Amino acid sequence: MKKLTFALLLLGSSTAQIALSPDLNGSWKIVGWTLPDAVPVKNRLPQLNIQGSRLTGTTGCNRLNGTLRLNGNRLTFSAINTTRMACPEAVAAQEQALLKALSGRTLTATRVQDSLTLDTGAGMLNIRRMTIQAP
Repeated sequence: MKKLTFALLLLGSSTAQIALSPDLNGSWKIVGWTLPDAVPVKNRLPQLNIQGSRLTGTTGCNRLNGTLRLNGNRLTFSAINTTRMACPEAVAAQEQALLKALSGRTLTATRVQDSLTLDTGAGMLNIRRMTIQAP
């Protein structure tokens, strides 16, 4: 009986650690950040769409796609590509700051309900899950 109880305790603790990984699948809108060199542009906020290890979305001007890997609460973005449309100066600065923050870096993800904070080490990205409301 002692061995069974110990095995259940181990199983319970490993399940709790797995639950710490945030569920990122879905559409997210960046609602603010503390990144250097740019501020988010109202009505041109970047959006990220995540399905498993695939990333798509927009920088507020250009479309983006790439890959990501989640390990616990550590999130690594890679192979991020964008279209190359001309953007207003403030939106272009927003795009460059966003791409610099995501590309090839490992970020710490903290999820609370439908909000996610990504710590880049140089600043924070605050994003919210986008939902569609029923009529």
